Amino acid sequence: MTELNMTNFFSPKLRLNKIKNISSIKQMKEEGFTLVELIVVVMMIGILSSIAIPQFMTAADKAKQKEATGIVAALVKGAQAYQTEYGSLPENAGEISEYARFQECNATGVGTRGGAVCKVNTTPPPIGPVDPTATDFYTTSGNYWIQFQIDENATANDGSTTSIFQVKADPNGTAFEDSGSAVMGCFNPKDATSEIYEFTAALSQRGPRPAGEWRSC
Repeated sequence: MTELNMTNFFSPKLRLNKIKNISSIKQMKEEGFTLVELIVVVMMIGILSSIAIPQFMTAADKAKQKEATGIVAALVKGAQAYQTEYGSLPENAGEISEYARFQECNATGVGTRGGAVCKVNTTPPPIGPVDPTATDFYTTSGNYWIQFQIDENATANDGSTTSIFQVKADPNGTAFEDSGSAVMGCFNPKDATSEIYEFTAALSQRGPRPAGEWRSC
């Protein structure tokens, strides 16, 4: 059996090492955040969130607007192609379908609930072709209400009366109506001009446009 060396056991060097070990363990147990540090971190997170979240929501709304812009542009181009071939402007979705066909969300309550009822993972999905006689429809996402018409008494740039094809896409649904921005378009066959206009995310330009407001070329 090995004999215990009592001299080394009680040596000053060994006792000093024990004291250091005890101090290190105690220090590790006492490490942590103070209340002031926690408050500062929480405040920083709150400030960053208040800046980042509105920017994210604005970007998401602009991404939704691009769906409407694509549809408005397709309707304007379809009207231009129809007028080139037939010499008149299309009056409904059926006439314009030769050049641009669209699907719509036809779920119950789409006019008020918007995208909440237009989820395509339901059975059957609430998506179908736009009625040929229609002059308005909801996008497949339910986020926009598309309307188009022919203004037969529009004023041309030279002051004369002409017919203009006009399109309007208004944000739709309780959750998106007030935060989304509209898109408008028009085609004037008299001078072969067309225009697509996106309203900005500024507070004054959000929401649906007034019922009688249309874009003129």
